[in-house]
Amino acid sequence: MGKGKAPPAPDYAAQANATAAGNLEMARAQAMANRVNTYTPYGSLTYTNPDTSKPDAWNSYVNLAPEQKALLDQQNITSQKLANMTDSVTGKVGTAMDQALPGAYDPALATNNAAALINTRLAPQQARETGYLDSQLANQGIMPGSEAYNTAKTLQQQGFNDAKVQAELAGINTGQQQQQQTYNQAMGNINMPMNQLNALRTGSQVTNPTFANAPAQGMTAGPDLLGAANQQYNAQMNAVNADNANSSNMWGGLMSLGGMGMMAF
Repeated sequence: MGKGKAPPAPDYAAQANATAAGNLEMARAQAMANRVNTYTPYGSLTYTNPDTSKPDAWNSYVNLAPEQKALLDQQNITSQKLANMTDSVTGKVGTAMDQALPGAYDPALATNNAAALINTRLAPQQARETGYLDSQLANQGIMPGSEAYNTAKTLQQQGFNDAKVQAELAGINTGQQQQQQTYNQAMGNINMPMNQLNALRTGSQVTNPTFANAPAQGMTAGPDLLGAANQQYNAQMNAVNADNANSSNMWGGLMSLGGMGMMAF
């Protein structure tokens, strides 16, 4: 009895390609199962494959319900009109930017007039007070040039000076308020076109489209033909090795019996 021959090795390349083809077919089946059309009151998401020769060329479509489509169309019309208005407003922005900015506060611009108005109102009152004081001093027998007379007139003049200082301070406050209002109005005139432009741009910005993510392909494997071929080959090799081992044992036993027979003679 001769030894058994080893089985031919599998075609691993062919088995690997067959396994890969099976995996691809299973992946495509999984992808087709995941392409579930979805319908809601607001719209739908559908999948199609227009080219049967390309099984992986799927298209997805997002379709709005008629009411939602009408709202989108109206929004696009409004955005387009706002965008068209930006040209004219941009020109206004350029004109506004060419204007000189209002300067810092200058007390001489408004305080003199305010102080003069206050002093004009105080002058008749101070003249009456001067006459009253002169009459009072004369009735008291206090003569001009006397110490008492000079003291009374000095105190009166100090009061007049205090009133004048208060008039100047009131004029400064009035001037600050006037110039603050003027400054705010000037800055408002400069900023208004810019604010209008920003408002128009905000209302007419392009909305980036959003897309639904395609369902993820599961990692489902096809039949492991390569592994099966390798296991079959190993089984065949184990059978051959077992037969060869049995054959070797048998021949060894026969040789042992032959030797014992020779010794008997």
